[in-house]
Amino acid sequence: MLLRNGRQLFAMVRSYLWSAMAVGLAAGIGLALTSLVRLPNVSMVFLLAVLFSAARFGIWPALVSSGLSFLAYNFFFIEPLHTFSVTEPHELLALLVLLVAAVLTSTIAGQAREQARRAAERDLASQRLYKFARRLSALADPRSVVDHAAIQAHGDLHHPCVILLSERGSLEIAAAWPPEDSLDPEARSAAQIALAKGEATGSGTAHCETVPWLFLPLRAPEGAIGVIGVAQPGNASLDPETRTLFETVAELTATALERARLGQEISAARTAAEAERVRNTLLASISHDFRTPLASILGAATSLIEYGARLPEQARRDLLVQVKDEAEHLDGMVRNLLAMTRVEAGALELNRDWVDLQELSDRAVVVAKRRGALQAFDVRVEKGLPFVFADPILLDQVLANVVGNAIQHAGSADRIILEAKREDHEVVLSVTDSGPGIASEVLPRIFEKFARASRSSGDAGEGTGLGLAIVKGIVEAHQGTVAASSPVADGHGSRIEIRLPLPKEDT
Repeated sequence: MLLRNGRQLFAMVRSYLWSAMAVGLAAGIGLALTSLVRLPNVSMVFLLAVLFSAARFGIWPALVSSGLSFLAYNFFFIEPLHTFSVTEPHELLALLVLLVAAVLTSTIAGQAREQARRAAERDLASQRLYKFARRLSALADPRSVVDHAAIQAHGDLHHPCVILLSERGSLEIAAAWPPEDSLDPEARSAAQIALAKGEATGSGTAHCETVPWLFLPLRAPEGAIGVIGVAQPGNASLDPETRTLFETVAELTATALERARLGQEISAARTAAEAERVRNTLLASISHDFRTPLASILGAATSLIEYGARLPEQARRDLLVQVKDEAEHLDGMVRNLLAMTRVEAGALELNRDWVDLQELSDRAVVVAKRRGALQAFDVRVEKGLPFVFADPILLDQVLANVVGNAIQHAGSADRIILEAKREDHEVVLSVTDSGPGIASEVLPRIFEKFARASRSSGDAGEGTGLGLAIVKGIVEAHQGTVAASSPVADGHGSRIEIRLPLPKEDT
């Protein structure tokens, strides 16, 4: 504040000095002209000095210039010279005309300069408000809104500013610039009145005039949500233009706060709706997909308990195998659910080791056949393919999920091809089936949670619809990519292609 006042004082003194120098220059020019050519009147030269002062520094320096011009013209150009006395009436009239013309000229030119200055200030203020509104429109957090608003108000008004928001029935300081975390009781009481009445309070208003602050309510459709205040040193009221600027900042801030609040409510509602959708989908999947294997296990166990001694050995063995297969099926679905939870929580830990894709593919085929897959399998691994540095257990789960997906959606007479090859700095692992393919409306979201296509039989198939979503999460955790394409050939078939990066020493 002191630095700014010092600069203003220096600028004012400089303007008067320049005005005096302009008059001195005009006197010098007049003396030079009269020494060369006999002129009846050189007062126009002094009017130029007055115009310069008015256009450059404003009304008051120009009025000082007018007075100095009057004295200089009298001293240097009116008989008797080098005195301030006037002997001839017409010379006195010329002096008075000069003084009146100088005063009128300085007033008109000074007013024009002042109007131009105010227009420039209004234009600058409009640009600042436009930029401020644009910044606020990009903010979705109420905290960021009030911080920007406090800084903007301080920059426009050059006084300390504070924003208080209503929290559980009381006003709390949300932002201030310069930073401040407390207000005196009188100022806080005035802010509370502004919030309750929805009117301006403080210096220059009808409420709490002695408080050295001006508080404006931040109005929203349901009522005031807070107040914004600017300090008024010495209870000096804001001029009308500055007051209008402050009110505009308050309105923009209130609008931005309301928009941010509505945005948060919409986001929370969307999050809640999505959580509800996921919960309902998961419950529906569990109730449908878990119930079938549980019913098989329960039926087989009941038969063994009630008729075990009377059943042939082969029948008992078949029932036990059924219990084992359905339990493994349940175990796979539970592992998928747990894996999806770890993927979404970012808690997927990679225990990397060197993985042979030939062994990985052979093992996936063996597991699929042991679980009753009827399709024909063809494993094609490029000769000399380098090992992949990955988590063996998670990669087993990835290939098992992709192969399981192909088994579910391909017919028993179809063929499933597992292929691994090298392309540039990546290893490409793909699973291709010759089934009916993936429907075009399902293909773009095939790796989303709970996305399930119809099986070739027309049933929705077993599984929670998490298999390929888990594949995507695990592959991306290995800095790889996964993609699906369909049809593959002759209008049918589908392919899931996994790309994993090779270590640098292998590239």
